[in-house]
Amino acid sequence: MFQVLGVMVLLPILLTALLTLPQAVLADELPTVATVQKLVMGDRACYVDLTDTNGQTSTQYAAFEICQQDLVGKQVQLTYKPGRITAASCQGNPECGETEEVMLITEAKVLSSPSTTDSSKVQGLANGNYRYWNGSSGQTIVTDQELLKQGGVLFRFRKTASNIIGVFAYVDGEAICVSGQINGDTVTGIAVQNLAPPVVLSNDDTFVNFGPSGLLKVRRGRQISPQKVRYDSALLDLKGLNRINAGAVAPPDAC
Repeated sequence: MFQVLGVMVLLPILLTALLTLPQAVLADELPTVATVQKLVMGDRACYVDLTDTNGQTSTQYAAFEICQQDLVGKQVQLTYKPGRITAASCQGNPECGETEEVMLITEAKVLSSPSTTDSSKVQGLANGNYRYWNGSSGQTIVTDQELLKQGGVLFRFRKTASNIIGVFAYVDGEAICVSGQINGDTVTGIAVQNLAPPVVLSNDDTFVNFGPSGLLKVRRGRQISPQKVRYDSALLDLKGLNRINAGAVAPPDAC
């Protein structure tokens, strides 16, 4: 009986303690590498809108001096420290003396752009799924809405050792599957397009551009089904394209 009463007395105290834990308890969940979307100088702290490397967005507290730095659109390494800010209960009252403890961003180190070494080429990528785009947004996380707004060329592909399989497409336009071997930033292989009615761009040894970008060239084409054209020779130049987030749609397993 006494044990039950003890638990009933302690339970509200424990719940209150859990609900009032400072943000520092969740420090291991805070993004450490992210792209800064917006900086807002508030009356309690600097508010930083972030998109992490997984595409998750959040708003974090930061020291006021962070808002004075040129960070918007840049990928940064973040350092946090516990700090006290004016409590939310003060509701902007400058005479309120209440404070609360939070984790503050105290340093945002801009990550340097990758150098133009072999490791920065497509050939040097680890096995995995990737997207490359010929547009520019100033950040590595690009939404589908932004892609549709800016347009351009997108290559969504899977890399396994030196093998590349992916879809080369004009945003909201024609697309074609490309499969081949990567050497530096160039894919050499074949291309297959589903199109109704099918159109063979080149049926001989003459390379023809697939679309206006000039990045993909195809030749030796032939119709292999009522709506499918296969090109037995294709060259795709990925040099100059920007790597962005892999996106939610996986590349094909085969063309």
